[in-house]
Amino acid sequence: MAGPAPVLPVADRTAVRRRVGGLAARFGGRLTAIVLVHAAAVAGGLVPPLVLGSLVDRIADGRAVGLLGPVLLILAALVVHAGLAFTAASWSFALGERIFAVLRNDFLDGLLAMPVRELETVDQGEVLSRSTSDMDAVQDITRTGLPETVVGTVTVAMTLGAAFLVDPLVALGCLVGVPPILLSTRWYVRRAPKAYGEELAARAAATGALTETVRGHEAVTTLRLGPARRDAARRSVGSWRRLAGEPVRLERAWFPAVQAGYHLPLLVVVGWGAWLVRGGHAQVGDVAVIALYLRAVLTPLDDLIYWFGEAQAAGAALGRILGVGVGALDLPAARTGPGPAGLPVRCEALTFGYAEGAPVLHSLDLEVAAGERICLVGASGAGKTTLATLLAGALRPDSGRVLIGRQEAAVGGRAEVVLVAQEDHVFHGTVRDNLTLARPEAEEHELWAALASADADGWVRGLPGGLATALGEDGHPPTPAQARQLALARLFLRRPRVLLLDEATAGLSERAAGHFTAELSRSLAGTTVIQVAHDLWTAERSDRVVVLEHGRIVESGAPKDLRDADGPYARLRTAWLTTLEPSAPGPSTPVPSAVQPAAADGAHDGRRR
Repeated sequence: MAGPAPVLPVADRTAVRRRVGGLAARFGGRLTAIVLVHAAAVAGGLVPPLVLGSLVDRIADGRAVGLLGPVLLILAALVVHAGLAFTAASWSFALGERIFAVLRNDFLDGLLAMPVRELETVDQGEVLSRSTSDMDAVQDITRTGLPETVVGTVTVAMTLGAAFLVDPLVALGCLVGVPPILLSTRWYVRRAPKAYGEELAARAAATGALTETVRGHEAVTTLRLGPARRDAARRSVGSWRRLAGEPVRLERAWFPAVQAGYHLPLLVVVGWGAWLVRGGHAQVGDVAVIALYLRAVLTPLDDLIYWFGEAQAAGAALGRILGVGVGALDLPAARTGPGPAGLPVRCEALTFGYAEGAPVLHSLDLEVAAGERICLVGASGAGKTTLATLLAGALRPDSGRVLIGRQEAAVGGRAEVVLVAQEDHVFHGTVRDNLTLARPEAEEHELWAALASADADGWVRGLPGGLATALGEDGHPPTPAQARQLALARLFLRRPRVLLLDEATAGLSERAAGHFTAELSRSLAGTTVIQVAHDLWTAERSDRVVVLEHGRIVESGAPKDLRDADGPYARLRTAWLTTLEPSAPGPSTPVPSAVQPAAADGAHDGRRR
C-alpha cells in the first residue's frame, strides 16, 4: 500500500548558519555602511545626556550656568542624530528587501530545480506552507527585524560603552542584568528551534489537509467523504494548535526573566550611584547621565529581545525554505550522476523467423547513432518486439548480424545492453534484494534514487519496513504497476549503454509514464534508447520514429517530419488518435510532449486513461 506523501527535507542549523553567513558576506559592504552611519547617529544621541550631566554638576557646585550654548549644542546633536538615524534606517530597510528578494528567488529556483515527480508526490501542504507562512516569517525578520536589530545592537553597545567612559564605577551597576539575561536566553535557545520547527510542520500538515479536501471536493462529495475529511482536518488543526502552544510557553518563561534583566540595572545604578555620591566616589551628574543612558536603551533592548524571539521562528522557517530543492534528507534528489556514454547499434540484412519458412523480419537494415533515442512503431505483428529481442542478443538471427558498437551482439546478450520486456517478475526477497540484483554494490541512497526515478519511492516508503519489506504472498504483494516500477528502478541502477524498452510504461498511469520518460532523458542522458511502443505519446518524444510493417522498415524520421509526410506513420497516428477520448488532439494537431497527470496513480491501480 502507499504511505503518506513524503515531506520536503529541512536544512539543519549548520546549513542555515552557513546561508546566513553567506548573505552577510555578500552584503557585507552595505551592512558595514549601515553600522557606521548608525554609530554616528548614536554618537549624536549620546551628546544631550552628557550636556545635561555637565549642567547638573555646575549647578551642584554653585557655578554660573549659561543655557544658550548647551541648548544649541543639544539641538544640533538631536538634528544630526535624527538625520543619520533616518538614513541608517532607510538603508537597513532597503538591505532587508534585497536579502528577502535573494531568499525568495532561491526558494523559487529550488522549486524549479526539483524533479517534477518529487514536487508532485510531496505533501502539497508543505509546498504551500513553505511558500506562504514560512516566507512571511523570513520576510518579517529581513524587512523589519534586521533593521531594528542593527539599530538596537549598535545603540545598546555604544550607549553602554559611553556609560563606562563617563564613570566605570557607577556603570558597574549596568552589569547586574547580564546573568538573568544570559541564563534565560540560553535556556530558551536550546528549546525554541525544535518547538518552532514542530509548530511549522504541524501548520503545513493542517494546510495540506485543508487544501486536499478543497481540491478533492468532487470526490469528497460523490463518495460521501465529508465526515472523514472533517475529522482528518480537525485532527490536523488540533495538532497544530497543541504544538503552537509550546513556543508561547517558552516565551512566557523567557520574556519576564529577560525584561527583569534590563530593567533592574536602572534601579541598581540609581541606588548604587547615590551611595557612591554620598561617599564622594562619584558625581551626581555622572550618575544622572548613566541613568539617562539606561533609560534610553530600554526601547532598543525591547526590540532586540522581541526580534531575537522572532529570529528563532524565522530560523526554523529558513531551514524549511532552504530544504526545498536540496534533497538532503527524505527525498533523494541526487541521482546516480551523468548517464553512461551510449553505443551505436547497427543491423545488417537481419532476417529472423520463429518457424522455418515464415520470416518475421525480412533482410532488415537499421542504424542507430550513439545516444540516439528511437521508437519502433507499427501494427501488432509487425516485428517490433522480435527486433528488440534480437538486438538484446536473446535470439540468434537466421541471417545477417547485429553490431553493438564495433562488436557483433552475442547470443545471451552483453553487459552494456539491457532489455526491459513486457513481463515483470518480482523475485522472492525484500525490496532491497530485488533492486540490488541490478547492482549488488549499490548504496542505500542509490537505491532510493533509482526508486524515485521509477516513481516508486512513495509507495516503498509507505511499506512497514521500507526497503527491508518482504515481497510476495508472505509480505507485500505488489500490484502489476508496482512490479513494473521495480523493474524500471533496476534499470536505473544498472545504467546500461544501450537500453531496449518493450512497452516499458504499460500498466502505468499517464503521469507515471510521462515521469519515467522525463527521468530517462535526465538520469540516463547519453544512453542509446530503442523503445517499442503502441501508444504514440512515446513516439512523439523520440528523436526518430521507425515504422515497421510486416517485418520491414517502411518509414523512418523525426516525428514532425513523418506527420507532415502523410505516410504510414501519419496514418497510424490518425488511427491511434481516434481511439482516444473526444478531447484528444485531432489528426492535424501535434501530440503534446508531456502527458497530463492521470486521476489515479498507476503505482496503485495500474489503470490507463
